[in-house]
Amino acid sequence: MAMQRIIDRFRPSVFIAVCAALLVSFAAAQIDDRARSLLEGIQPSPGEAVETLQQVMVMTLHQQGDMAVRTSTIIDYVTKRAAIETEISPGMVATIIVADGQVRMAMGGMSLPLPAAIGDEFADMFDADPNDPLAGIDSASYDGVQSYGDLAEGEQVTVRGAVAVAGVDDSEVARYLFDGQGLLVAVVVDSPDGVILSVFDEPVTGSTAVGRDAVMYLETAGGFERFATMRFEQVLVNEPIPEGTF
Repeated sequence: MAMQRIIDRFRPSVFIAVCAALLVSFAAAQIDDRARSLLEGIQPSPGEAVETLQQVMVMTLHQQGDMAVRTSTIIDYVTKRAAIETEISPGMVATIIVADGQVRMAMGGMSLPLPAAIGDEFADMFDADPNDPLAGIDSASYDGVQSYGDLAEGEQVTVRGAVAVAGVDDSEVARYLFDGQGLLVAVVVDSPDGVILSVFDEPVTGSTAVGRDAVMYLETAGGFERFATMRFEQVLVNEPIPEGTF
Protein backbone atom coordinates (compact mmCIF):
# COMPACT_ATOMS: atom_id res chain seq x y z
CA MET A 1 0.00 0.00 0.00
CA ALA A 2 2.84 2.38 0.80
CA MET A 3 4.32 1.80 -2.64
CA GLN A 4 0.92 2.41 -4.24
CA ARG A 5 0.61 5.72 -2.42
CA ILE A 6 4.00 6.72 -3.78
CA ILE A 7 2.99 5.74 -7.30
CA ASP A 8 -0.33 7.58 -6.94
CA ARG A 9 1.54 10.70 -5.86
CA PHE A 10 4.23 10.37 -8.49
CA ARG A 11 1.91 9.55 -11.38
CA PRO A 12 3.07 7.09 -14.08
CA SER A 13 2.75 9.75 -16.78
CA VAL A 14 5.12 12.00 -14.84
CA PHE A 15 7.42 9.05 -14.10
CA ILE A 16 7.69 8.35 -17.81
CA ALA A 17 8.28 12.03 -18.49
CA VAL A 18 11.19 11.91 -16.07
CA CYS A 19 12.69 8.58 -17.09
CA ALA A 20 12.00 8.34 -20.77
CA ALA A 21 12.78 11.84 -21.91
CA LEU A 22 15.80 10.38 -23.65
CA LEU A 23 13.89 7.89 -25.67
CA VAL A 24 11.89 9.91 -28.19
CA SER A 25 12.02 7.58 -31.18
CA PHE A 26 10.47 6.64 -34.48
CA ALA A 27 10.49 3.70 -37.10
CA ALA A 28 9.85 3.34 -40.87
CA ALA A 29 6.88 2.57 -43.16
CA GLN A 30 4.38 4.94 -44.84
CA ILE A 31 6.13 8.28 -44.65
CA ASP A 32 5.41 11.44 -46.65
CA ASP A 33 8.42 12.84 -48.48
CA ARG A 34 8.42 16.10 -46.50
CA ALA A 35 7.87 14.23 -43.24
CA ARG A 36 10.82 11.95 -44.04
CA SER A 37 13.05 14.90 -44.86
CA LEU A 38 12.28 16.60 -41.54
CA LEU A 39 12.59 13.43 -39.44
CA GLU A 40 15.90 12.49 -41.04
CA GLY A 41 17.28 15.79 -39.77
CA ILE A 42 17.16 14.62 -36.16
CA GLN A 43 19.97 12.10 -36.07
CA PRO A 44 23.62 12.10 -34.99
CA SER A 45 26.28 13.34 -37.37
CA PRO A 46 28.52 10.67 -38.95
CA GLY A 47 30.88 9.30 -36.31
CA GLU A 48 28.71 10.54 -33.42
CA ALA A 49 26.43 7.53 -32.98
CA VAL A 50 25.08 7.15 -29.45
CA GLU A 51 26.14 3.86 -27.83
CA THR A 52 25.90 4.77 -24.15
CA LEU A 53 24.18 7.62 -22.37
CA GLN A 54 24.44 8.92 -18.81
CA GLN A 55 22.44 11.91 -17.71
CA VAL A 56 21.01 13.58 -14.62
CA MET A 57 17.76 15.48 -14.93
CA VAL A 58 15.76 17.58 -12.50
CA MET A 59 12.06 17.90 -13.26
CA THR A 60 10.16 20.64 -11.44
CA LEU A 61 6.44 19.89 -11.15
CA HIS A 62 4.75 23.28 -10.94
CA GLN A 63 1.29 21.91 -10.18
CA GLN A 64 2.67 20.06 -7.16
CA GLY A 65 4.12 23.03 -5.32
CA ASP A 66 7.21 23.20 -7.56
CA MET A 67 8.30 19.79 -6.30
CA ALA A 68 11.71 18.95 -7.79
CA VAL A 69 12.36 15.34 -8.81
CA ARG A 70 15.91 14.26 -9.60
CA THR A 71 16.55 11.34 -11.94
CA SER A 72 19.79 9.65 -12.95
CA THR A 73 19.58 7.60 -16.14
CA ILE A 74 22.24 5.28 -17.55
CA ILE A 75 21.61 3.48 -20.84
CA ASP A 76 23.82 1.03 -22.72
CA TYR A 77 22.28 0.67 -26.16
CA VAL A 78 24.85 -1.94 -27.24
CA THR A 79 24.06 -4.46 -24.48
CA LYS A 80 20.45 -3.26 -24.10
CA ARG A 81 20.65 -2.43 -20.43
CA ALA A 82 19.41 0.58 -18.48
CA ALA A 83 19.30 1.88 -14.92
CA ILE A 84 16.98 4.71 -13.90
CA GLU A 85 17.12 6.08 -10.35
CA THR A 86 14.42 8.57 -9.35
CA GLU A 87 14.36 10.41 -6.03
CA ILE A 88 10.71 10.10 -5.00
CA SER A 89 11.31 12.07 -1.79
CA PRO A 90 14.39 13.01 0.27
CA GLY A 91 16.26 9.79 0.99
CA MET A 92 13.81 7.62 -0.97
CA VAL A 93 15.02 6.47 -4.39
CA ALA A 94 13.10 4.21 -6.78
CA THR A 95 15.27 2.24 -9.21
CA ILE A 96 14.22 0.68 -12.50
CA ILE A 97 16.63 -1.83 -14.05
CA VAL A 98 16.23 -3.10 -17.60
CA ALA A 99 18.53 -6.02 -18.42
CA ASP A 100 18.35 -9.38 -20.18
CA GLY A 101 14.93 -8.49 -21.54
CA GLN A 102 13.50 -8.07 -18.04
CA VAL A 103 12.32 -5.00 -16.10
CA ARG A 104 12.57 -4.87 -12.33
CA MET A 105 12.03 -2.25 -9.64
CA ALA A 106 13.63 -1.68 -6.24
CA MET A 107 13.58 0.87 -3.44
CA GLY A 108 15.99 1.06 -0.52
CA GLY A 109 17.66 -2.15 -1.68
CA MET A 110 14.36 -4.08 -1.63
CA SER A 111 12.69 -5.52 -4.71
CA LEU A 112 9.17 -4.23 -5.30
CA PRO A 113 6.26 -5.24 -7.54
CA LEU A 114 6.51 -3.41 -10.83
CA PRO A 115 3.44 -1.26 -11.64
CA ALA A 116 2.02 -2.50 -14.94
CA ALA A 117 1.98 0.96 -16.55
CA ILE A 118 5.67 1.47 -15.86
CA GLY A 119 6.64 -2.06 -16.85
CA ASP A 120 4.86 -1.73 -20.18
CA GLU A 121 6.66 1.53 -20.97
CA PHE A 122 10.14 0.18 -20.30
CA ALA A 123 9.73 -3.38 -21.62
CA ASP A 124 10.22 -2.30 -25.24
CA MET A 125 12.53 0.68 -24.73
CA PHE A 126 15.25 -0.90 -26.87
CA ASP A 127 12.95 -1.42 -29.84
CA ALA A 128 13.94 2.14 -30.71
CA ASP A 129 17.29 3.13 -32.21
CA PRO A 130 18.77 6.38 -30.85
CA ASN A 131 20.68 6.82 -34.09
CA ASP A 132 17.85 6.15 -36.57
CA PRO A 133 15.02 8.72 -36.48
CA LEU A 134 12.81 6.47 -38.62
CA ALA A 135 13.07 3.32 -36.45
CA GLY A 136 9.64 2.23 -35.17
CA ILE A 137 7.31 4.33 -37.30
CA ASP A 138 4.17 2.90 -38.91
CA SER A 139 3.40 6.16 -40.70
CA ALA A 140 4.38 9.82 -40.71
CA SER A 141 2.32 12.55 -42.34
CA TYR A 142 3.16 16.17 -43.07
CA ASP A 143 0.53 18.54 -41.65
CA GLY A 144 1.87 21.88 -42.85
CA VAL A 145 2.56 24.82 -40.54
CA GLN A 146 0.78 24.58 -37.18
CA SER A 147 0.69 26.96 -34.22
CA TYR A 148 0.15 26.35 -30.51
CA GLY A 149 -0.67 29.82 -29.27
CA ASP A 150 2.46 31.89 -28.68
CA LEU A 151 4.35 28.85 -27.34
CA ALA A 152 5.41 27.06 -30.52
CA GLU A 153 4.90 27.22 -34.28
CA GLY A 154 6.40 25.30 -37.17
CA GLU A 155 6.04 22.60 -39.79
CA GLN A 156 4.27 19.68 -38.14
CA VAL A 157 4.79 15.96 -38.69
CA THR A 158 2.36 13.48 -37.14
CA VAL A 159 4.06 10.18 -36.32
CA ARG A 160 2.13 6.96 -35.70
CA GLY A 161 3.49 3.65 -34.49
CA ALA A 162 5.90 2.59 -31.78
CA VAL A 163 6.41 6.07 -30.44
CA ALA A 164 7.97 6.61 -27.01
CA VAL A 165 7.65 10.25 -25.97
CA ALA A 166 8.54 11.90 -22.68
CA GLY A 167 5.52 12.17 -20.41
CA VAL A 168 3.22 9.78 -22.26
CA ASP A 169 1.85 6.35 -21.34
CA ASP A 170 1.29 3.97 -24.26
CA SER A 171 1.11 6.74 -26.85
CA GLU A 172 1.00 5.71 -30.49
CA VAL A 173 0.71 9.20 -31.95
CA ALA A 174 2.99 12.22 -31.56
CA ARG A 175 3.27 15.53 -33.40
CA TYR A 176 6.67 17.10 -34.02
CA LEU A 177 7.18 20.77 -34.81
CA PHE A 178 10.17 21.91 -36.87
CA ASP A 179 11.37 25.49 -37.34
CA GLY A 180 12.29 27.17 -40.63
CA GLN A 181 15.73 25.53 -40.55
CA GLY A 182 14.21 22.07 -40.15
CA LEU A 183 15.20 21.75 -36.48
CA LEU A 184 12.93 20.12 -33.91
CA VAL A 185 11.50 22.73 -31.53
CA ALA A 186 8.53 21.04 -29.84
CA VAL A 187 6.62 17.77 -29.39
CA VAL A 188 2.85 17.48 -28.90
CA VAL A 189 1.21 14.31 -27.57
CA ASP A 190 -2.06 13.08 -26.10
CA SER A 191 -1.79 11.62 -22.60
CA PRO A 192 -4.25 10.38 -19.95
CA ASP A 193 -3.96 13.84 -18.41
CA GLY A 194 -4.69 15.66 -21.68
CA VAL A 195 -2.68 17.18 -24.53
CA ILE A 196 0.94 17.86 -23.55
CA LEU A 197 3.15 20.33 -25.41
CA SER A 198 6.89 20.09 -24.74
CA VAL A 199 8.90 23.07 -25.98
CA PHE A 200 12.69 22.73 -26.09
CA ASP A 201 14.81 25.62 -24.84
CA GLU A 202 16.97 25.31 -27.94
CA PRO A 203 16.24 23.67 -31.32
CA VAL A 204 17.28 20.02 -31.26
CA THR A 205 20.24 18.81 -33.31
CA GLY A 206 21.63 15.28 -33.23
CA SER A 207 20.01 12.26 -31.59
CA THR A 208 16.73 12.89 -29.79
CA ALA A 209 17.82 10.29 -27.22
CA VAL A 210 20.12 12.90 -25.67
CA GLY A 211 18.28 14.96 -23.06
CA ARG A 212 17.48 18.61 -23.70
CA ASP A 213 16.09 21.27 -21.40
CA ALA A 214 12.40 21.85 -22.04
CA VAL A 215 9.20 23.28 -20.63
CA MET A 216 6.05 21.13 -20.64
CA TYR A 217 2.54 22.55 -20.96
CA LEU A 218 -0.82 20.85 -20.35
CA GLU A 219 -3.83 21.94 -22.41
CA THR A 220 -6.73 23.23 -20.32
CA ALA A 221 -10.03 24.95 -21.12
CA GLY A 222 -8.20 28.27 -21.02
CA GLY A 223 -5.27 27.19 -23.19
CA PHE A 224 -1.92 25.61 -22.41
CA GLU A 225 -0.79 25.80 -18.78
CA ARG A 226 2.83 25.30 -17.74
CA PHE A 227 3.08 22.23 -15.51
CA ALA A 228 6.68 21.02 -15.58
CA THR A 229 10.23 22.09 -16.40
CA MET A 230 13.04 19.69 -17.33
CA ARG A 231 16.65 20.66 -16.70
CA PHE A 232 19.61 18.38 -17.42
CA GLU A 233 22.50 18.83 -14.99
CA GLN A 234 24.75 16.27 -16.67
CA VAL A 235 24.82 14.60 -20.08
CA LEU A 236 27.58 12.12 -20.97
CA VAL A 237 27.60 10.35 -24.33
CA ASN A 238 29.73 7.24 -24.96
CA GLU A 239 31.60 7.51 -21.65
CA PRO A 240 32.51 4.34 -19.66
CA ILE A 241 29.64 3.11 -17.49
CA PRO A 242 30.50 2.53 -13.80
CA GLU A 243 30.97 -1.09 -12.73
CA GLY A 244 27.96 -2.65 -11.03
CA THR A 245 25.43 -0.26 -12.55
CA PHE A 246 23.12 -3.01 -13.77
